[in-house]
Amino acid sequence: MVQDRRNRKTQIAIKSVFLDLLKKQSFHDITVQQISELADINRGTFYFHYVDKYDLLENMENEKIEDIQNFINEQSKNSDTEAPRDVVRNIMTYLIENIDQNLDFYTTMFNLGQVSMLQEKLYKLIFTHLSSYKNMNDTIGDVPLSYFTSYVSGAGISFVKHWIQDANRINKTYLVDHFCNIVNNGPVPLMEKEQFPKWLRKLF
Repeated sequence: MVQDRRNRKTQIAIKSVFLDLLKKQSFHDITVQQISELADINRGTFYFHYVDKYDLLENMENEKIEDIQNFINEQSKNSDTEAPRDVVRNIMTYLIENIDQNLDFYTTMFNLGQVSMLQEKLYKLIFTHLSSYKNMNDTIGDVPLSYFTSYVSGAGISFVKHWIQDANRINKTYLVDHFCNIVNNGPVPLMEKEQFPKWLRKLF
Protein backbone atom coordinates (compact mmCIF):
# COMPACT_ATOMS: atom_id res chain seq x y z
CA MET A 1 0.00 0.00 0.00
CA VAL A 2 2.84 2.39 0.91
CA GLN A 3 4.62 1.44 -2.32
CA ASP A 4 1.45 2.11 -4.34
CA ARG A 5 1.10 5.57 -2.80
CA ARG A 6 4.75 6.28 -3.49
CA ASN A 7 4.37 5.19 -7.11
CA ARG A 8 1.26 7.34 -7.58
CA LYS A 9 3.04 10.33 -6.04
CA THR A 10 6.01 9.79 -8.36
CA GLN A 11 3.78 9.50 -11.42
CA ILE A 12 1.92 12.68 -10.48
CA ALA A 13 5.23 14.52 -10.13
CA ILE A 14 6.48 13.25 -13.50
CA LYS A 15 3.28 14.23 -15.29
CA SER A 16 3.15 17.65 -13.65
CA VAL A 17 6.73 18.43 -14.66
CA PHE A 18 6.20 17.10 -18.17
CA LEU A 19 3.06 19.19 -18.68
CA ASP A 20 4.89 22.28 -17.46
CA LEU A 21 7.76 21.63 -19.86
CA LEU A 22 5.36 21.17 -22.78
CA LYS A 23 4.06 24.69 -22.19
CA LYS A 24 7.55 26.14 -22.41
CA GLN A 25 9.36 24.22 -25.11
CA SER A 26 8.93 21.83 -28.02
CA PHE A 27 8.04 18.24 -27.24
CA HIS A 28 10.99 17.10 -29.34
CA ASP A 29 13.43 19.15 -27.25
CA ILE A 30 12.30 17.70 -23.93
CA THR A 31 14.49 14.95 -22.53
CA VAL A 32 13.95 12.26 -19.93
CA GLN A 33 16.91 13.75 -18.06
CA GLN A 34 15.09 17.09 -17.82
CA ILE A 35 11.92 15.47 -16.57
CA SER A 36 13.80 13.38 -14.03
CA GLU A 37 15.78 16.29 -12.62
CA LEU A 38 12.74 18.55 -12.27
CA ALA A 39 10.66 15.75 -10.74
CA ASP A 40 13.53 15.06 -8.33
CA ILE A 41 13.92 11.43 -9.36
CA ASN A 42 16.61 9.46 -11.17
CA ARG A 43 16.29 8.24 -14.75
CA GLY A 44 15.86 4.66 -13.56
CA THR A 45 12.74 5.67 -11.65
CA PHE A 46 11.32 7.33 -14.76
CA TYR A 47 11.96 4.22 -16.85
CA PHE A 48 10.37 2.07 -14.16
CA HIS A 49 7.08 3.83 -14.90
CA TYR A 50 7.37 4.78 -18.59
CA VAL A 51 9.22 3.50 -21.64
CA ASP A 52 9.99 7.03 -22.86
CA LYS A 53 8.39 10.48 -23.19
CA TYR A 54 6.09 9.19 -25.94
CA ASP A 55 4.78 6.52 -23.59
CA LEU A 56 4.32 9.18 -20.91
CA LEU A 57 2.33 11.40 -23.28
CA GLU A 58 0.12 8.53 -24.39
CA ASN A 59 -0.47 7.49 -20.80
CA MET A 60 -1.62 10.99 -19.88
CA GLU A 61 -3.97 11.13 -22.85
CA ASN A 62 -5.39 7.68 -22.20
CA GLU A 63 -6.19 8.55 -18.59
CA LYS A 64 -8.52 11.33 -19.70
CA ILE A 65 -10.02 9.26 -22.52
CA GLU A 66 -10.74 6.37 -20.14
CA ASP A 67 -12.55 8.72 -17.74
CA ILE A 68 -14.82 9.92 -20.56
CA GLN A 69 -15.24 6.40 -21.95
CA ASN A 70 -16.37 5.08 -18.58
CA PHE A 71 -19.00 7.81 -18.35
CA ILE A 72 -20.23 7.11 -21.88
CA ASN A 73 -20.48 3.41 -21.06
CA GLU A 74 -22.70 4.25 -18.11
CA GLN A 75 -24.85 6.48 -20.30
CA SER A 76 -25.17 3.72 -22.89
CA LYS A 77 -26.85 1.56 -20.27
CA ASN A 78 -29.65 4.13 -20.18
CA SER A 79 -29.95 4.48 -23.96
CA ASP A 80 -33.11 2.37 -24.04
CA THR A 81 -34.93 4.64 -21.59
CA GLU A 82 -33.45 8.06 -22.42
CA ALA A 83 -33.89 10.02 -25.64
CA PRO A 84 -30.69 10.44 -27.70
CA ARG A 85 -30.80 14.22 -27.16
CA ASP A 86 -30.74 13.67 -23.39
CA VAL A 87 -27.83 11.25 -23.68
CA VAL A 88 -25.95 13.76 -25.86
CA ARG A 89 -26.52 16.54 -23.31
CA ASN A 90 -25.36 14.34 -20.45
CA ILE A 91 -22.20 13.32 -22.27
CA MET A 92 -21.42 16.85 -23.40
CA THR A 93 -21.98 18.20 -19.89
CA TYR A 94 -19.60 15.62 -18.44
CA LEU A 95 -17.03 16.23 -21.17
CA ILE A 96 -16.99 19.99 -20.64
CA GLU A 97 -16.83 19.56 -16.87
CA ASN A 98 -13.92 17.14 -17.28
CA ILE A 99 -12.11 19.53 -19.61
CA ASP A 100 -12.72 22.49 -17.31
CA GLN A 101 -11.21 20.60 -14.38
CA ASN A 102 -8.18 19.70 -16.52
CA LEU A 103 -8.06 22.82 -18.69
CA ASP A 104 -4.29 23.19 -18.45
CA PHE A 105 -3.84 19.67 -19.81
CA TYR A 106 -6.32 20.02 -22.68
CA THR A 107 -5.03 23.45 -23.69
CA THR A 108 -1.50 22.09 -23.86
CA MET A 109 -2.48 18.95 -25.77
CA PHE A 110 -4.47 20.85 -28.39
CA ASN A 111 -1.50 23.18 -28.89
CA LEU A 112 0.90 20.28 -29.57
CA GLY A 113 -0.44 19.68 -33.06
CA GLN A 114 0.29 16.25 -34.54
CA VAL A 115 2.49 15.24 -31.60
CA SER A 116 -0.65 14.61 -29.54
CA MET A 117 -3.20 11.97 -30.58
CA LEU A 118 -5.83 13.29 -28.18
CA GLN A 119 -8.13 14.64 -30.89
CA GLU A 120 -8.00 11.35 -32.78
CA LYS A 121 -8.79 9.44 -29.60
CA LEU A 122 -11.75 11.69 -28.90
CA TYR A 123 -12.92 11.18 -32.48
CA LYS A 124 -12.70 7.40 -32.12
CA LEU A 125 -14.55 7.56 -28.81
CA ILE A 126 -17.43 9.52 -30.36
CA PHE A 127 -17.43 7.26 -33.44
CA THR A 128 -17.77 4.17 -31.26
CA HIS A 129 -20.64 5.67 -29.30
CA LEU A 130 -22.54 6.83 -32.39
CA SER A 131 -22.08 3.41 -33.98
CA SER A 132 -24.45 1.99 -31.38
CA TYR A 133 -27.28 3.93 -33.08
CA LYS A 134 -26.68 2.55 -36.58
CA ASN A 135 -29.22 0.33 -38.30
CA MET A 136 -28.72 -2.90 -40.26
CA ASN A 137 -27.59 -0.95 -43.32
CA ASP A 138 -24.80 0.81 -41.41
CA THR A 139 -26.63 4.13 -41.65
CA ILE A 140 -28.15 6.63 -39.24
CA GLY A 141 -31.18 8.40 -40.65
CA ASP A 142 -30.27 7.05 -44.14
CA VAL A 143 -26.85 8.74 -43.89
CA PRO A 144 -23.89 6.32 -44.19
CA LEU A 145 -22.39 5.81 -40.73
CA SER A 146 -18.91 7.00 -41.70
CA TYR A 147 -20.28 10.29 -43.07
CA PHE A 148 -22.64 10.81 -40.15
CA THR A 149 -19.93 10.23 -37.56
CA SER A 150 -17.42 12.29 -39.54
CA TYR A 151 -19.74 15.30 -39.49
CA VAL A 152 -20.87 14.99 -35.89
CA SER A 153 -17.47 14.09 -34.43
CA GLY A 154 -15.57 16.69 -36.44
CA ALA A 155 -18.01 19.46 -35.60
CA GLY A 156 -18.18 18.46 -31.94
CA ILE A 157 -14.42 18.32 -31.44
CA SER A 158 -13.92 21.60 -33.31
CA PHE A 159 -16.62 23.20 -31.13
CA VAL A 160 -14.92 22.04 -27.92
CA LYS A 161 -11.46 22.98 -29.18
CA HIS A 162 -12.65 26.49 -29.97
CA TRP A 163 -13.96 26.86 -26.42
CA ILE A 164 -10.67 25.63 -24.96
CA GLN A 165 -8.62 28.07 -27.00
CA ASP A 166 -11.04 31.01 -26.76
CA ALA A 167 -9.54 33.90 -24.80
CA ASN A 168 -13.10 35.01 -24.00
CA ARG A 169 -14.34 31.56 -23.00
CA ILE A 170 -18.09 31.50 -22.35
CA ASN A 171 -19.80 29.91 -19.34
CA LYS A 172 -19.86 26.08 -19.34
CA THR A 173 -23.64 25.89 -19.02
CA TYR A 174 -24.15 28.27 -21.94
CA LEU A 175 -21.66 26.26 -23.98
CA VAL A 176 -23.59 23.02 -23.49
CA ASP A 177 -26.86 24.82 -24.25
CA HIS A 178 -25.44 26.25 -27.49
CA PHE A 179 -24.08 22.87 -28.54
CA CYS A 180 -27.39 21.12 -27.90
CA ASN A 181 -29.23 23.90 -29.70
CA ILE A 182 -27.11 23.40 -32.82
CA VAL A 183 -27.32 19.60 -32.64
CA ASN A 184 -31.06 19.42 -31.96
CA ASN A 185 -32.20 22.18 -34.32
CA GLY A 186 -29.52 22.14 -37.02
CA PRO A 187 -27.38 25.01 -38.42
CA VAL A 188 -29.67 25.90 -41.34
CA PRO A 189 -32.92 26.22 -39.31
CA LEU A 190 -31.08 28.46 -36.84
CA MET A 191 -29.78 30.60 -39.71
CA GLU A 192 -33.25 30.83 -41.22
CA LYS A 193 -34.67 31.84 -37.85
CA GLU A 194 -32.33 34.83 -37.79
CA GLN A 195 -33.00 35.73 -41.40
CA PHE A 196 -36.80 35.65 -41.18
CA PRO A 197 -37.09 39.09 -39.54
CA LYS A 198 -35.06 40.51 -42.45
CA TRP A 199 -37.57 39.12 -44.89
CA LEU A 200 -40.35 40.49 -42.76
CA ARG A 201 -38.83 43.97 -42.65
CA LYS A 202 -38.75 44.08 -46.45
CA LEU A 203 -42.54 43.89 -46.50
CA PHE A 204 -42.85 47.22 -44.68
